[in-house]
Amino acid sequence: MNKDIENCFLNFSKQIENDAVLIALDFDADAEIKNKLYTIDNNYRIIKNDINNSLSGYLFSNNFLIHNNNIYIDNEINKNIEYINNLIENAFKKNILYGIPSYFADENKKINKALFLDRDGVLMEDVGYIGTIDRIKIKREFIDIVKYANDRGYITIVTTNQAGVSYNYYSNEDVNKVHHYIYEEYKKHGAIINDFYYCPYHIKGNVKPYNILSVLRKPEAAMHLLASKKYNIDLFNSFMIGDRDSDIIKIPYLRTMLIETDIYEIENKENIVNINDIYSILK
Repeated sequence: MNKDIENCFLNFSKQIENDAVLIALDFDADAEIKNKLYTIDNNYRIIKNDINNSLSGYLFSNNFLIHNNNIYIDNEINKNIEYINNLIENAFKKNILYGIPSYFADENKKINKALFLDRDGVLMEDVGYIGTIDRIKIKREFIDIVKYANDRGYITIVTTNQAGVSYNYYSNEDVNKVHHYIYEEYKKHGAIINDFYYCPYHIKGNVKPYNILSVLRKPEAAMHLLASKKYNIDLFNSFMIGDRDSDIIKIPYLRTMLIETDIYEIENKENIVNINDIYSILK
């Protein structure tokens, strides 16, 4: 168990109500709906526990819970699962159940650190919904940043909201073509992007099955949890780079750096960094 993340949970638990329950949340797109699926608000309070679509909710990961300064982990939870489930259910009824999306890296495998990158506005210019490669304008300064991250041992992963699929502006195939083009353009200059994740869902879309609320959509954390499982990522020592407030992912110990563009006004000024400062931040 990562002690840094554990301390983050402990510090968070001291700031919420007495008798509140704090749980680690997971994501599984193939989760059986018989399991409780949760959604959280911007303060990590769990506000729903009756989600009926596995793409739209988080799971209790069964590996970390805090209640009244008592920490329950892994086997201890599984051995007392009836008590734990009752604790969670009662806390939800009292509106004092909190959840933090989390991945605890497997210490028996190689642990990686990651640089997560937004796409539009970061890797390339944001010129609206992009479904064809002729509209792509690569941001050359981020070629150097990706190369630098490669050299520092970071896995580089793109996480991007692509609601254009749900609006029928373009298809999943179009998104993948755009990503392949970006990958090749960066690779030409020795900058390797290891993977791409995107969310095609939006509740206001008009294409089924993509017109749903989904925790894959940033600032929700599901894309980052999926990537973390695949690459065994230490999220505490990883970073996210975006260009708008919705790029501040709901993982409080994943640091987000925001760069200013002419497109969006950033409210969370404390997250703003100059592009040149990114080099000194990545260690």
